Amino acid sequence: MDPRRDVNIPCQLCERLVPERLITLHHLLPRQKGGTADHRVPLCKPCHKQIHATFANHQLAKDYASIEALRSAPELAGFLAWIRKQRADRNFTVAVSHQHPGSKRQRLRQRRRMR
Repeated sequence: MDPRRDVNIPCQLCERLVPERLITLHHLLPRQKGGTADHRVPLCKPCHKQIHATFANHQLAKDYASIEALRSAPELAGFLAWIRKQRADRNFTVAVSHQHPGSKRQRLRQRRRMR
């Protein structure tokens, strides 16, 4: 398939029309929390990466199990404002937030508390 003729699909989070090759399926209810194929929505790769770099699966299952909840998350507001201005055919690197429960900073903080 010619990449210049790629089909554009809307990202459900940032609402940009992006090439199909940059679309991934996000489980609104994480699989480890009981999510199935019925709980998936199409997201562009940058949005999908940002969600998982910002939130742990238990947070997603508890507080952000819908697109509306993700769109209104204060932690994603700046990212969403920025990504909506970007070219739809670009992919970006995303860093894990220092506030993410799985980040090295948070793991070290947890170890210090246990001492």
